[in-house]
Amino acid sequence: MKIKFFLMSVAALCFGASSHAADDGVFVRFRLQKPDDAKYYVKIGGVVHQANWFLAEKIFSAEPRITSGQFTDWIDLKAYAGTNLHSRLNLAGGIAELPNIITTFVVEPASPRREVEIELATAPDEAKIVKRWRENFEGDMMSFLVSPNLATDVAQLETDTEMTERRLRWAREATGGKRHAPKQLMVQTAFWGPQRPELHLKDAEILWLLGFNVVGGASAEARAKFPEFRSPSASHDIPLGPDSDRDSVHAVWEKIYPQVKDGYSRGAPFYFQDEICARGTVNTNELALKQFRDWLKAQKFSPSIFGVTNLDLVVPLETPEALREKMKTDERAARRNFYYTSRFRQETTTDRLIWSSEELHRRFSTEHVSATLVADHPYFSGTGFGMGMDQTNTAWGGWPLAADWFDIGKRRAVDMIGIEDWLGLQFMYGPDFTWEGFQLMGFQASIFRSASRGEMPIMTWITPSDEHNLRLKAASALAQGSKNFFYWTYGPTSTSTENYWSDQPGSYPGMAQLSHVLEFGEKIIAPGKPRPTRVALLYSISSDLWQTYGYAQMLERRGIYLALIHEQYLVDLVTEEDVAAGHLKNYIILYTADPCIRSDAAKLIGSWVKDGGTLVATCAAGSRNEFGEPTAELAKVFGIAPEITADIQKGDYRMRAALNDIPHRDRVKFSGKESAEKEFGVIGLKTDLQPRGSKVKATFASNGSPALVENRFGKGRAIYFATTPGISYIKDAKFVRTALAEKWPTEQRWALTHFAAEAKAASLVKLSEPVVEAGIYEAPTGSALILANFTYQPIKTLKVEIPTRTAVASIKSLAHGSIKFETIRVPSPWREEGYKHLQRFSLPLDQDDILILEAR
Repeated sequence: MKIKFFLMSVAALCFGASSHAADDGVFVRFRLQKPDDAKYYVKIGGVVHQANWFLAEKIFSAEPRITSGQFTDWIDLKAYAGTNLHSRLNLAGGIAELPNIITTFVVEPASPRREVEIELATAPDEAKIVKRWRENFEGDMMSFLVSPNLATDVAQLETDTEMTERRLRWAREATGGKRHAPKQLMVQTAFWGPQRPELHLKDAEILWLLGFNVVGGASAEARAKFPEFRSPSASHDIPLGPDSDRDSVHAVWEKIYPQVKDGYSRGAPFYFQDEICARGTVNTNELALKQFRDWLKAQKFSPSIFGVTNLDLVVPLETPEALREKMKTDERAARRNFYYTSRFRQETTTDRLIWSSEELHRRFSTEHVSATLVADHPYFSGTGFGMGMDQTNTAWGGWPLAADWFDIGKRRAVDMIGIEDWLGLQFMYGPDFTWEGFQLMGFQASIFRSASRGEMPIMTWITPSDEHNLRLKAASALAQGSKNFFYWTYGPTSTSTENYWSDQPGSYPGMAQLSHVLEFGEKIIAPGKPRPTRVALLYSISSDLWQTYGYAQMLERRGIYLALIHEQYLVDLVTEEDVAAGHLKNYIILYTADPCIRSDAAKLIGSWVKDGGTLVATCAAGSRNEFGEPTAELAKVFGIAPEITADIQKGDYRMRAALNDIPHRDRVKFSGKESAEKEFGVIGLKTDLQPRGSKVKATFASNGSPALVENRFGKGRAIYFATTPGISYIKDAKFVRTALAEKWPTEQRWALTHFAAEAKAASLVKLSEPVVEAGIYEAPTGSALILANFTYQPIKTLKVEIPTRTAVASIKSLAHGSIKFETIRVPSPWREEGYKHLQRFSLPLDQDDILILEAR
């Protein structure tokens, strides 16, 4: 009896017999009209937007075959698709985010075209039909959207032809039918699942109109029709772990080269893996162990620091769990082992990127672009440039060790680096992955801009976003040095699973705008470089590895960065390695929120302050060394007792708007006239310190203990906050979880940034409004000024003062055309930086703009 029931169930699934006769069913039938006098049957499959993503292909009415002009039997789609027949989703705006049924009409004799009818009904009854289509197309395949609630969603159901025509209409409306596109800079996307040829060509026209010049998955016919399209390539087989060597990398390229050589265009990127981390471990792999131990020997480490008599006996510690276990018996050795194992793994990742770049250029040309994409979501969700010291990372499970982005940039490991955007807010992964907002696109770009001294091309990957969000993300990245953009990915939605933008209507005008921006500014941006700055923010990978105070130090660092950016300072992020290499000589002020700083770097920071530098520290900065151990190296610089205690307030510091739920633990009160108007509340870290020569400039309201001290050290100045004003800056912005509505406070911003002004650090520009991000590119023919309005309110009159090294002939805004300006005498501190002219003008600012200052 059970066997008979099972066979009947299989028959119902495969041949359309129905147990769903109620009016809430989902039934379809087909009729082939042309070719005439043909025999046919249908195969159906599909794409859905939830796991497991695809519907298995099934054949219906194969025998006996049906004659054209006759309907198939009713097919029960609920029985066929089961729980995969989902309702409309809202991953990228909701349009077309329904299951897509892909139907193939197999005919005899063969014919190049089909004319078919499709009928959807809530029951296998002609009287229950809710939707009819008649399609005439070349080829044998078409698709259409369905819903488990046909009667309710009928207006949203479209065929592939209707979806494509709608998208083409959107593209024409967004562009006015005119293509704007850069020629040198890249605007990239990809087809996830191309449709039949004539629809694919219309999809290609959409991308052409929107300004794309690098397109993955385009057919030969599409590339012939739109020769501006360059074809990228990629391989997930590129080895990046320590269990590989040069020979391993070479062997992989010997294998993949024949597979990719014919479809890869000159001047297009070739991506090595995807969302890279230092995933490869040493473990017990013989090759990896040898390379690890050889690396230790090359660093000339003494075996004793690892608690062994010979470096060949060192067993790597690769997880916090392994570290904690080893610390039970030899904490000092365990800390050094863990630190150097992590740094080795990060360095080997960079090495292998370099080797693959060399292999690529050996086989192709230097005009072919090696590239990779670094993973941002584990970074922002908890790893930083470490691996996270617990397993509560909401983005990736386990302890994924980040690659060293700075090392990749400094060593130019690839020709172009990719930064990615999971900052969905309203789409895809939503607010839980948006953290402190879209200026984090610029924060990522600034890492590679800083590491490569503005030399490394950066590609910003942007996920589905409406026009406003897309423009702000792109403008922030462009302001911080990213000149190229990748919208992941076109789709189309109906043949894709996730991260598609083809049916997000707001993306079209946003993309058209950015393509126009890049075209308008390319003559300056493409050859240009970001202006140099004298403002530095320390980025200690030691701190990210140890996470002494959990997530707080990474959040504090970003809070300081945002405060400076909001006052139009360009910020270079410098590492302990930069300090050791003597790069602090390029800066007059250094900010740091890093509890852990390499001992040699800390010593050099002290010398730099003594020679006249200004150091601003928060979050118990410099209280520990690279091994997470207490140190007094910077205590004299700060003018405080070497013994300090610090504690972190409990709370969720990782999630957007979660700071709203953490109460202020105290308030900072300034001495003198500033007290009343500059007082602000603090959360996060609080340090108990004892001044030793420093002067108390602010106190905690709760007990009068020092909250801010200042010390004269040699010719320089050291400022020490006994708390985390950057985190407080973010908290008091009062982020709204699902909207762009934060309003940045003035008090914490002043508390952090006025030291830069006092140190006579030059801002990029002077604007009449804070919280407008600015970026400047300089080229021999002039300058380009990028403006991104993160106040979220139109500014009727934005007053601008921008210094230039050469005389200016004209200023043109993309949004407003020619701008009237006056040239006045350049004041300090710009004058000391070599600027000879100051241009003053004003203009309205809505969301973003680009201005070209043409040299005379």
